[in-house]
Amino acid sequence: MLHAQEKYYRVIFDTDKEQLESLQAKGLEVDHFHYENGKVIAEISQSDLKLLRKNNVKYKIKIRNLSKRIPKINKRIDRKNARKAKNSIQQQVPSPSNFSLGSMGGFHTHDEAIAALDKMRQLYPQLITAKSSIGTTVQGRSIYMVKISDNADTDENEDEMLYTSIHHAREPIGLSQNLFYMWYLLENYNSDPEIKILVDNTELYFIPIINPDGYIHNQQTNPNGGGYWRKNRRNNGGSYGVDLNRNYGYQWAAPGGSSSTPSSDSYHGTSKFSEPETQAMRDFTNQHNFVAALNYHSFSNLLIHPWGYKANTFTPDQSTFVKICTYMTEENSYTYGTPNQTVGYTAGGSSDDWMYGEQSSKPKVFAMTPEVGSSNDGFWPASSRIIPLCNEVYPFNIKIMRMATKYAKVTPDNANQTITNTSGTVGYSIKRFSLKQANWTVSLSSNSSHISSLGQPKQYGSIELLGTANGAIDFQLKSTTPTGTQIPITLTINNGTWEYTTDVTITYNGDSTSCTATVPTGISSSAVGSNTATIGWTAVASATYDLRYRQTGTNNWTTSAENGTSKVISGLNPSTTYEVQVRSKCADGTTSNYSASVNFTTTDGGNPTNYCASNGQSVADEYISNVKLGTIDKTSTGASGGYSDFTAESTNLSKGNPNTITITPTWTGTKYNEGYSVWIDYNQDGDFADTGEQVWTNAASQTTPVSGSFTVPSSAKDGSTRMRVSMRYNTIPGPCESFNYGEVEDYTVVIGGSTGGDTQAPSAPTGLAASNVAQTTLTLSWNAATDNVGVTGYDVYQGSTNLGSVTATTRNITGLTANTAYQFTVKAKDAAGNESAASNTLNVTTAGAPATYDVKLRITFDNYPEETSWEIKDSNNQVVHSGGTYPYQPDGSTLNITKTLDAGCYTLVFKDSYGDGICCSYGNGSYELTNSDSGAVLASGGSFTSEDTKNFCVGNATLHNFNTDVKTDLEGSDIVIHPIPAEDFIIIKMNNFNGSTYRIVNKAGQTVRHGKMSANKIELNNLPSGMYYVSVKSDTKTITKKLILK
Repeated sequence: MLHAQEKYYRVIFDTDKEQLESLQAKGLEVDHFHYENGKVIAEISQSDLKLLRKNNVKYKIKIRNLSKRIPKINKRIDRKNARKAKNSIQQQVPSPSNFSLGSMGGFHTHDEAIAALDKMRQLYPQLITAKSSIGTTVQGRSIYMVKISDNADTDENEDEMLYTSIHHAREPIGLSQNLFYMWYLLENYNSDPEIKILVDNTELYFIPIINPDGYIHNQQTNPNGGGYWRKNRRNNGGSYGVDLNRNYGYQWAAPGGSSSTPSSDSYHGTSKFSEPETQAMRDFTNQHNFVAALNYHSFSNLLIHPWGYKANTFTPDQSTFVKICTYMTEENSYTYGTPNQTVGYTAGGSSDDWMYGEQSSKPKVFAMTPEVGSSNDGFWPASSRIIPLCNEVYPFNIKIMRMATKYAKVTPDNANQTITNTSGTVGYSIKRFSLKQANWTVSLSSNSSHISSLGQPKQYGSIELLGTANGAIDFQLKSTTPTGTQIPITLTINNGTWEYTTDVTITYNGDSTSCTATVPTGISSSAVGSNTATIGWTAVASATYDLRYRQTGTNNWTTSAENGTSKVISGLNPSTTYEVQVRSKCADGTTSNYSASVNFTTTDGGNPTNYCASNGQSVADEYISNVKLGTIDKTSTGASGGYSDFTAESTNLSKGNPNTITITPTWTGTKYNEGYSVWIDYNQDGDFADTGEQVWTNAASQTTPVSGSFTVPSSAKDGSTRMRVSMRYNTIPGPCESFNYGEVEDYTVVIGGSTGGDTQAPSAPTGLAASNVAQTTLTLSWNAATDNVGVTGYDVYQGSTNLGSVTATTRNITGLTANTAYQFTVKAKDAAGNESAASNTLNVTTAGAPATYDVKLRITFDNYPEETSWEIKDSNNQVVHSGGTYPYQPDGSTLNITKTLDAGCYTLVFKDSYGDGICCSYGNGSYELTNSDSGAVLASGGSFTSEDTKNFCVGNATLHNFNTDVKTDLEGSDIVIHPIPAEDFIIIKMNNFNGSTYRIVNKAGQTVRHGKMSANKIELNNLPSGMYYVSVKSDTKTITKKLILK
């Protein structure tokens, strides 16, 4: 007997976890919600809507009467996904050839699913058992089970794993993904080595439909999908059904999360295991030793683990569950945790809690619940989403198989290596996937006649879950092995019961690489400090090296043997010149001559080197790319550690004279605000803490480059000292900080240096001229100035106002006023802060008012941007601008489009190819056309059928005698109000605003808004939801319309 199903709605509402728990305690069905950032998206019943209203929870209905609307909505989604190639996700695995969609909106009916099990047995009798019943339902239907293993009909006492679905009758995606995965295992058993080894050594049990009665009920009431029946079909004496996932015996009827009311969707039944379906699951589970179980549900992109019965309560295996879930969700980024952590609900009597918690009649089972699909998918995803969702959770299924048995995987460091000696090693890493600890043995074997010996196997018995260990085993080839021989070696891992192998190929090229000892070239020095220097050179094939160095003018060398092509020499003396030489060596003992000497000089040792550390922890987004000060002009690309030692770079600074430092940032993508600071250790005491040693700062900005001046005080100590340049994201840095983003660079400056004291100013720039003169912008250019040391920048003046410095000889000027006279000059400056006389004075007048006008079209799309298009036509009905459709625009997104129009009157035509507008059937879309200069709204709308036509003018033109009607909806009425229902504002369309006023009255007759109709938009901020009346009054007439405010 069929009964009409209660209506269900997809809603969204704001709440916090405390209020959600309160609502749950009052009976709200709160599992399988999507909860994030204080918002709940759920598919709930009409009864739950009443509960929300009763508790003054404001909600928004996204889809009404889901059972009725889901098939139509899903057809539109299917059509949309077929058009949008970009929506197709990269598949984890190819779809099995035998897997097909069902006839119930893409999902399998009960009989179609059972037929799939029969077909699996027919095609793969060795790998899957015939279906068998583990029990019967309230209505007498069988609950079927199958097993997949290498000898499926034989109990081989292997590790066991359980997969289930359809505890809840309205969650068919669990059934689809189980059938998908079963077909994938069967079809790939002989071609995928990992699947074969796992299937050979585990017994995988599948119960695809735990609740046949409820599932068939949905099939009968909604044959195209979309049935919202959840429970089984127990007759409770007028109401039907028990929630099977609240009827298990562990913490049955615990407070919250289930109901004692028979009509409730989460009714837990009259007693624990009161239902034949859960009794069958209990008895079947007790007959087996399942290591783990996946009990599939939907929706919300979650992976849930125990405990579920109580908030903020964790199992003794919490850390293990976290490891498991972290690993399982790597590909799909599902949120994991307990029900309270993920969704904010508790529930006693669940399958997961019983399977894990009951440990007297059976071992504990690491049971988890994947909630498949997003809040947009809901309980009944569109058919085009079924295979992508099956792919999305494929990693859950294969990964839990790895963890259910004593499985570890060994991976060679190099599966194809080439050697030139007859001895070598096979390096490898071993990763433990198994929930059970085991003793794993790694060994080498080979059937090659060229193998002389293989190293001893290695034992591993204490690798933590999902942990990794590394190792290597030696091998020896015979001396008679011919060059070019490929030797196969098998790398094996054995857990004491079964083993898993990986192939390694060794190619022997014993005489293919010869060594000729030649004199190394390219010897260079870098990173020269007061007592260290780095020496580098160009490699000689197959050679090692001897490096020697000494202080110039002395006889004794210091020599070291090197395998690489660089060497850091330490223990040097400050302010000392050294010479260095390198020679190459071959394995046969031959050596080259030493190279010619390369000299380098260490920095001044009077400067302490124990300065505090400072660095930016990341230069991925921004770094210092150039620093200019005096003769320092250092360009770099950002050090990986956020710090660069450029103390080999130096410049001389004289006391009492200004010096200009210029810092150029580089952003790898988005520009961010950067703060700057420069310090000089004037008293050379090894810190930057003394008064006056912070010589310049610049507040965070996006200016590039930045520059400033400082003067070395007369009290500064003569000689070499440290200068620190620091750039930090969003704030001025300190001298000893390690911060998240930015970079630090250290330099050497010489106080009182011989070239200090530059007092000569640059020459004045010449040839100042303007180009690209527009209404608000222009470009200045001039001839470069000259200087005895070098020009470092130019200050640009607008009248007497300094607009800032540039290093180039051009500057773009913005923010001007149309048809206005301006005066500009430019002055040059050098590193010492000397400034030139002003350039020639340039007088320029910006362009006049525009003959064209920019308009901005803002489109907020509904859920089907691919149906939206628009045109702007001139007074001759010619299209001057158009756009759409927008198949690649995200649903609900906003797009801003700017176009230029001549003065005149136009028609905006907005179109929807499906005929339901862009508001409010499937999303809350809208459009608004505004004058970019004045901000005036020229046209707006959203609620229409196939086409919405609006007339507007720009410039001095008017709509008088314009030959197109303002809007066809105005026929028979003087005003139109939209959107209905409204939220934050309404738009009133009428023929003439002049002299009109408006008044908004609530149901009690109170005036809540009134004013003059100076614009067509009326704000409704802070008005409570409800029904209102809007009256618009002119000199001769008053028109009143009803308004619904959400």
